[in-house]
Amino acid sequence: MTLARVKDLIEARFGSLTRPTRSDWIFALRTVSAGLIALLAAYALKLDHPQWAMMTVFIVAQPVAGMVLAKGFYRLLGTLAGGLAAIGITSLFGANPWLLVVVLAMWIGICTLVSSLLRNPEAYGAALAGYTAMIIGLPAFGQPHLVVDLAVARCAEIVLGIVCAGLTSRLILPKLAADAIISRLKRSILDLATYAGGAFSGGDAASLAGLQRKLIADAQTLAEMRTYARLEAPSFAPRAHPVRRTIGQLLWALSAARALHSHAAPKNAALIPVRGELQALVGEMATSPGALDDTGPWVARLDAIAREARQTPEASPDPESDRLGAITR
Repeated sequence: MTLARVKDLIEARFGSLTRPTRSDWIFALRTVSAGLIALLAAYALKLDHPQWAMMTVFIVAQPVAGMVLAKGFYRLLGTLAGGLAAIGITSLFGANPWLLVVVLAMWIGICTLVSSLLRNPEAYGAALAGYTAMIIGLPAFGQPHLVVDLAVARCAEIVLGIVCAGLTSRLILPKLAADAIISRLKRSILDLATYAGGAFSGGDAASLAGLQRKLIADAQTLAEMRTYARLEAPSFAPRAHPVRRTIGQLLWALSAARALHSHAAPKNAALIPVRGELQALVGEMATSPGALDDTGPWVARLDAIAREARQTPEASPDPESDRLGAITR
């Protein structure tokens, strides 16, 4: 492999790291500001380990405000659960070092099992409850009278970091999950139009498979963003159901487009013009800049195509003989 080829590969893989976007700079500014505020506040409050407050900020830092709130909330729950577990375990078994270690190990195992059954950020909180008990319990090894002070100190440092991260995520040029849902949904619809265009024209199977995986991953991310948006603003709750319904429709449309790619043209010749109109529509949508700034014309054209498809006569009395025709309609 030539040096130029190696350079091109490095540039393709890591080039974006040397060209941060405006969002990257904002995220860095917000995180560093929150970390310094948390550290200064911890020193002002004379906490035992002020670095934990700053570390918490970096741990819960996320580009979207709702993600920060969700991760911070479950980090707080996990820390409190771990602190209470450490106090209880140390109080009961602190006189017997071997038994203390065994019970702590069992607690960590239970928390790990629960974490494997949950999804982020709930899974993160469950895992944190396990190792927080160890972090608090082991320093009190042989000195059980210190465990309450250690638990209170750690919880105070964690709470301070979470509060600083949460406030800065909402006050310093915030990026909200509700806005992220809209932008990602627009990208997903355009990606679906690209996928459908490739399915109509018999595009490359590998490229279409990669785009299909991306659309499924985006749908999962949209579902997670819906939860984050509800944390940012309880007023978003009434709109959570329409968002969930839209995600389901997106996946249904992807399934229909995949069926188009898996079959040839429909046996019902009357559907071929309808298919051509739909192919032209998704092609224009995928290549038009700002296509979804005004959805009215697209919806009107889709409605017209749907009416035409419904009026198309059956090719045979047996609907099972033309499954693709049914899917197209």
